[in-house]
Amino acid sequence: MLRVMKWLMIFVMALCLLAILAYGAWLKRDVVEVWLGLAEPKPELSSTPLFKPMERFVISLEGGEQSHYLVLELALVTYNPAQVAKLDELTPLIRNAMVQYFSHRSHDDVKVELQNISKLQVSLRDKLVTTVQGYGYKPYLDEVLITKVLVQ
Repeated sequence: MLRVMKWLMIFVMALCLLAILAYGAWLKRDVVEVWLGLAEPKPELSSTPLFKPMERFVISLEGGEQSHYLVLELALVTYNPAQVAKLDELTPLIRNAMVQYFSHRSHDDVKVELQNISKLQVSLRDKLVTTVQGYGYKPYLDEVLITKVLVQ
């Protein structure tokens, strides 16, 4: 009887230890996932926004008999310091995404879109994020700012 009680006590203690370890792993599941290679470590973010100004975009627009152009300057905003350098690498991809976004828009369509700059900035950010993800990159793009715009 004493022997059975001893084994039962060992079994209960082992079960308690296992429960404590499981609870600890659950609390630190994000760290455990990184250790196991199931997730990437979360980047350390800057407390202030980081800006990446882009070179000027000149895009031809559809429109009647006259040629129309859109001149656009953007600044990309991120809080991830590592992403600023990555944006330099992705410049051709970003430029292509902007050309694709405006390529089938008419002069009048663009003028209407420019009436609501905030909505246009969100649309441009969504386009950039989708394009970059399509090439297998993980974008940390928080905002797109239109810094200059001219429609001719």
